[in-house]
Amino acid sequence: MLSINRASTAEEPASLLEHFAPFREHTIGGRHVISTPYGRHPLLYADWTASGRLYEPIERKIQEMFGPYVSNPHTESNTTGLTMTLAYNEARKIIKNHVNAGPGDALLFCGNGTTGAVNKLQRLMGLKLPEWLREDYLCAPEDRPVIFVSHMEHHSNLLPWQEGIGDVVTVPAGADGTADLRELERLLMLYRNRRFKIGSFTACSNVTGIHIPYHRLAAAMHRHGGVCFVDFAACAPYASINMHQADPLEKLDAIFFSPHKFLGGPGTGGVLLFDSGLSRGQLPDEPGGGTVVWVDAWGGRRYIHSVEVREDSGTPGFLQAFRTALCLKLKEAMNGDGGFMLAREQQLCSRLLTGLHSIPGCTILAGEHTRRHGIVSFNLEDIHYNLVVRLLNDRFGIQARGGCSCAGPYGHHLLGLDRELSREFIQAIHAGDQSRKPGWVRLSLHPIMTDGEVEFMIHAVHSIVRHISVWRQDYRYNRSTNSWVHPADEAGNEAAVSGLFAL
Repeated sequence: MLSINRASTAEEPASLLEHFAPFREHTIGGRHVISTPYGRHPLLYADWTASGRLYEPIERKIQEMFGPYVSNPHTESNTTGLTMTLAYNEARKIIKNHVNAGPGDALLFCGNGTTGAVNKLQRLMGLKLPEWLREDYLCAPEDRPVIFVSHMEHHSNLLPWQEGIGDVVTVPAGADGTADLRELERLLMLYRNRRFKIGSFTACSNVTGIHIPYHRLAAAMHRHGGVCFVDFAACAPYASINMHQADPLEKLDAIFFSPHKFLGGPGTGGVLLFDSGLSRGQLPDEPGGGTVVWVDAWGGRRYIHSVEVREDSGTPGFLQAFRTALCLKLKEAMNGDGGFMLAREQQLCSRLLTGLHSIPGCTILAGEHTRRHGIVSFNLEDIHYNLVVRLLNDRFGIQARGGCSCAGPYGHHLLGLDRELSREFIQAIHAGDQSRKPGWVRLSLHPIMTDGEVEFMIHAVHSIVRHISVWRQDYRYNRSTNSWVHPADEAGNEAAVSGLFAL
């Protein structure tokens, strides 16, 4: 194993290093060692944009403080039910306060992250029909909602709108690499006769870490009689969120994020906060327990008026809600008196960008933009991105991610793919050959990481470039799965995983 020091370097600012040290110390897996075909390596997690890590004090609190009282909420007649009901309500307050939600804003928990939150909002707004009904009930073009998105969207904030009843319009990129505000204004004038105008924009790209001036986009939407939704999935673990700025035009009518991406957040669902006036019906999206005032024996029923209560049907994921509130409190503690998280993230990201720029044949996507969250995607000349990810894992223990990051259209923009070339790739994929499927390697950082770990990642990428001709020979490429297979993969993996479930 390489003896490079991953813990720290002399250049690290002592104040921020010391501030994040206890948070790093309590992160589960920080000292874990993994076995690979080339021996055992300390695990270095650099996949924070995909999911966060468990945090020992949160796990202990859920087990020891909440655990003894776990029971179904929705009752105040016994100690356990009352405790869970009060704790669930307190968790909701913490979440709302964190994003400066207003009294008219509703909070819902959605099982499968931001994707679930966006789809839930669509259904509440009446913007989604079953596929088999669409042709019969499709509105005339002039009556359809128009949804403006940026060119940077993750699929979770794009595909649901494309499969709804509205028309999706992409705002082109501006010179700064984000959505062009003047183009949005032009498009709003072009679609001024549409009765319902929605802007749904990512706050930050999960590919490049570039952030969008979403409050300015919100002001433009409101000036033209529209509403504005923001997807905070990629940056909510680090950035401040304010649904209600001093200028009412900059209000965010709905926001969504995935707290599983936070430190301490894995195991949570998606979070949706929205102006309750956006919900257009009186019937719950998921009728069932907890949604009614009464039900009689002859088919009569009355549903609860409050959309926030009515849409929280069944037994709520109260432990997920507690965990969400706790990881938001943890985020606030890490931020200290100011933007400590963003400051540290920028230091680490600058070091990573500088190091990758120095590697021959390394192309950083949108590498000219240095003011970004700690998300860096790149390609190495003549080396498949999934092989790079595999080698980072097998040779160095580094957990990265390869592929298109569920951001296909943005990938086309970043890689300069035209329609003809894209069609060639699609035809090959349909024929079972994924070898030409575009993608990249993504490294994502967290403020608890050290400069030494970033230097180790740079060293690892540099080593792959130097030794690829030899290291490549140990792997076989599978065109149908777009993956690189090592002979050692065939033994022991399934048995090791099944052992995790032994009680």
